Amino acid sequence: MVHPEARWETVKRIHQFVLDRAPDERSTVLTDMCGGDEPLRHEVESLLAQEAAADAFLETPAVEVAARTLADARAATLLGRLLGHYRVEALLGVGGMGEVYLARDPRLDRTVALKILPADFAVDEERMQRFTREAKAASALNHPNVAMVHDVGDSAGVRFIVMEHVDGQTVGAKIAEHALSVADIVDVAMQVADALDAAHSKGIIHRDIKPANLMLTRRGQVKVLDFGIAKTAQTEPATASESTGVTQTVVGALIGSVSYMSPEQVLASDLDGRSDLFSLGVVMYEMATGQLPFTDPTRAELLDAILHTAPQSIRSGRTDVPIELERITFRCLEKQREHRYESARDLFKDLCALKRQLQDVNGATRHTRTTADRHQSDRPLEAYELVGRGRHHLLSGSFFELPQAVAAFRAAAELDPEYAAAHAGLALALGGQAVQRAVPYQQAFADARVAALRALAIDAESADAHVALGQVLFLSDWDWPNAERSFARALEINPNHPEAFLHYGGLMEALGRLDRGLQLKQQALERDPTSALAHVLIAVSYWNQRRYDDTIAWVDRALQRDPKHPFAHQLRAGAYFKKGDVAGAMKGDFAMAESLGASEEKLAALRRVWAEMTDAQATGGHRALVRCILKHVPDESGPGSAALRLPVLYAETGDLDTAFAHLDRAIDARDPALVHLAVAPAWDALRPDPRFSERLRWMRLPTDCVGVA
Repeated sequence: MVHPEARWETVKRIHQFVLDRAPDERSTVLTDMCGGDEPLRHEVESLLAQEAAADAFLETPAVEVAARTLADARAATLLGRLLGHYRVEALLGVGGMGEVYLARDPRLDRTVALKILPADFAVDEERMQRFTREAKAASALNHPNVAMVHDVGDSAGVRFIVMEHVDGQTVGAKIAEHALSVADIVDVAMQVADALDAAHSKGIIHRDIKPANLMLTRRGQVKVLDFGIAKTAQTEPATASESTGVTQTVVGALIGSVSYMSPEQVLASDLDGRSDLFSLGVVMYEMATGQLPFTDPTRAELLDAILHTAPQSIRSGRTDVPIELERITFRCLEKQREHRYESARDLFKDLCALKRQLQDVNGATRHTRTTADRHQSDRPLEAYELVGRGRHHLLSGSFFELPQAVAAFRAAAELDPEYAAAHAGLALALGGQAVQRAVPYQQAFADARVAALRALAIDAESADAHVALGQVLFLSDWDWPNAERSFARALEINPNHPEAFLHYGGLMEALGRLDRGLQLKQQALERDPTSALAHVLIAVSYWNQRRYDDTIAWVDRALQRDPKHPFAHQLRAGAYFKKGDVAGAMKGDFAMAESLGASEEKLAALRRVWAEMTDAQATGGHRALVRCILKHVPDESGPGSAALRLPVLYAETGDLDTAFAHLDRAIDARDPALVHLAVAPAWDALRPDPRFSERLRWMRLPTDCVGVA
């Protein structure tokens, strides 16, 4: 027996396919599609009849009316029911990707939005797995203008996605009330462009930007909905089981969204981020005029207009719209994507410049506020722009962009001391610099602590701030219990925060739970597959497990994503050295020097040192090699990478007293690399000495970790 919802999905697909045909072809096509199934044909014809009778078929397609009827029927059975541990409370709405319900999560005592996925998702395991992976990747978008994805679940055959519940109204509802003011158009577009920039930097294209997917909170903050969902829905090929030959497309991917599609989507071409910019241009046009730029009466004519027709001037019906806003909008609406903005960041910059011009013209003044509860547009424009710039540098994952991130966040915090995102971003960037030893780490951690605590004083629900504070507690204070509480709290707020998983995993490894640490890091990678940092820290997990070939393999993957990652090169050299492959270790050192921009003179000196090391190993073996390395490592007692290498090298030569003396100096300096003292193989030469266990106990680290020789 065919499940009613599966039957409904077939009706929707045929209905959509027939609508794409010219009116004089539809009867023949419908006959071919239904293949003698008269009840099926009757259902499709019923929808087509409603479609023809509608006064505005693009605004309220018949298939949406039928979908709402089905949703109302299902709502009667779901209200009050538990899906997983979420209690369904009310039906919020119906969209192309299914129904949305208000639900309560009793564990965290918060309301969430549950999106019930269509039946064809529920019966296609491969497709559901792919959807889950993409939803997790989208959930890694840690951005204030992206609605958070908390979870993907399955309860008694009902598949659902758990999202942040945004209390407000859609931009579509706002437009239905009246056209937006110029200031509001620019403000909304800026926030969406900033969110798209964050998504595109992660390789995620939304593909369904439209007013219904843009929520406005009461404070004027935009939340972009359905990242990762539209992408999966619109790219699924037909399966072998579909004898009709209809392309598998979830209803709503075209119907209801077709007016916002880019020419590339209409032509089913490969897409990049500029497709989203076209859709945002349509939304900007609609916010300004209350009308869509392409409004032809039939689907075929509409698609042709998207491909070939220029919209009417915005200013022809609304003279208060600045010429610059019309120029920006029409650049987004260019038919050839090469003529649009190259990136969402470029669009964001132009919008910021326009907002600055508007403020100057209107004599806008900046007001200092003492509360975080401010309207989004009240925030100083420069602060908002600086946070966007800082986040852009931070999300690049590049060691070399951390100084720019720190500078941008710090400037934003100075402009607007009540901007939680600026303080939280600054804390994360400073923590990154401390870990990478780009600056004196003790001061960087101290400054990161101040910034994180300031962010939490403004917004106790800042996941970024909890991660940054946990990083300080873990790597600087060596306060393992409170560090764990901070990471756990961050994941309660945002269950898909990649950095929270990564640092939590590092903490678990420090405490000897190597398998648990690796598992947490792999969860981070699931949520952000593009992250070079995640690949490097997974390599660290294998390093701690003495799986050196796996360490090298994962470092190589990291270097494919960030060829200049210094720690990746350093870890690669260490793994080769542990394998006894000195030549491989030397190549790793050379690659690291190149990544840091070493001069030809320094590279030539490094080659001479290698030659000396090779001779030493050939004539005196491993200890002679290590003594040769020691000759070229400065005898520093202060913080720094050399100070940490000295105890390891002296231990390799057998001089344990000197090794422990240098180790004690590093402990006194609270070197962050010592958090893995209990498990890292670099310390294996010291491990049998009873003095080593004394140091572990002083640091409150385990002395009997599994997997440590």
